[in-house]
Amino acid sequence: MHVPRNPPKVDEILSDERNHKVILSDKLGEYVKDFNNKYLHWSEVRMRDTDAIDPDHVWAGMKIVRTYNMKVLVFGNTQYSYHLLDRMMSMLHKFDMKSMAGVLPDTVDPHEGIYYVISSLMEESIASSQMEGAVTTTKKAKEMLRKNAHPKNRSEQMIVNNYRAMLFIKDHTKQFLSPDFIRDVHKIVTDGTLDEEYRGVFRNNDDVVVQDSFSGEIFHQPIPKGEIELALQQLCDFINNEGEFLHPLIKGIILHYVIAYIHPFEDGNGRVARTLFYWYELKSGYWLMEYLALSGYIKDHKGKYEESFVFGETDDNDMNYFILYNLKAVMESIDRFEKYLKRKLEEERLMKSRLSHYGLNERQIRIVSSLFDGGTVTVRSVQNQNDVSLNTARADIKLLNEMGLLEEIGKDVNMKVYSWSGKKN
Repeated sequence: MHVPRNPPKVDEILSDERNHKVILSDKLGEYVKDFNNKYLHWSEVRMRDTDAIDPDHVWAGMKIVRTYNMKVLVFGNTQYSYHLLDRMMSMLHKFDMKSMAGVLPDTVDPHEGIYYVISSLMEESIASSQMEGAVTTTKKAKEMLRKNAHPKNRSEQMIVNNYRAMLFIKDHTKQFLSPDFIRDVHKIVTDGTLDEEYRGVFRNNDDVVVQDSFSGEIFHQPIPKGEIELALQQLCDFINNEGEFLHPLIKGIILHYVIAYIHPFEDGNGRVARTLFYWYELKSGYWLMEYLALSGYIKDHKGKYEESFVFGETDDNDMNYFILYNLKAVMESIDRFEKYLKRKLEEERLMKSRLSHYGLNERQIRIVSSLFDGGTVTVRSVQNQNDVSLNTARADIKLLNEMGLLEEIGKDVNMKVYSWSGKKN
């Protein structure tokens, strides 16, 4: 993507009194209402047909309305703003309703639910790493995580790190946000991928920029190194403050945006920001997020993700572009998971019918059905994917092997590897 053209300066437009009558006209007001409902950026407005009205004047009218409703936040020496649109409120309501109802049917027992949580955490870890340059297939990466295999390269190490970070934040939802906690998350996501001197350490230079890897065009210049500590502490204070209510999903997205804007580390800032977003939603009681691989959606729409950030930065740090994008990402991720769950439950229903005479439990049926696409399992992968003891995993594999449903095909380090035997009944 290219950095969009900066919007015209509203103060300069308003300084000419001849423009006031145009900006207050009913015709211009129609464009203002329509474009603000869509929350267009100047780079989009200037391309729209506004008849004989100068797009600069339309933009000035849009900004007057937006500024009137804006709430301003200041972290360090940087000002950020947002305001809640009707469209945002509608999505927040739907999110709350989904969270209250839960995404898992009553027929799914808690142990089966754990399987889907672990699967989604793996998906999130993989997609977040792929966004930052990890080169591997999702299928191969999932198999590595399930088997708890040692990462063989930087890409695999990034994925393992992200997965460990997701498990870490699940165990620390009672903790308040602090610069030290942010450093701890960074240490985990950069283990073995960043020089030790930079892990969990705020950058001590202003050389870090966000730029296009091909053209070299700079998208974002982070705040000066001397402002990082203060900005992060004030951000932590804002997140920890429960005195004035702000919906946790909006607050979490703001956390994501500001961490990315501050860019406190040499590398790994995006992964830290996305991990902390998850942490805050879990901390706020939205356990629905455990099932959502949000980075999967973002990876598939990465251009729009980057655009929403740059739109905000070029428009006086108006975070609404980023908030709208992420709300859509959350709602689309819920929809994706519900479709995935429906398909998996139907597959398992058919598998239960097919294997009913074996007397297998739900977990054992899942083990067999997971191999129909050519996959493999080990005792360790069964343990990790289903959150059971090593002895339970061994017993499952032993039983399925004795029944002729699994066959041993080799070894991975010291662990026997099994695939589906191809047995038809």
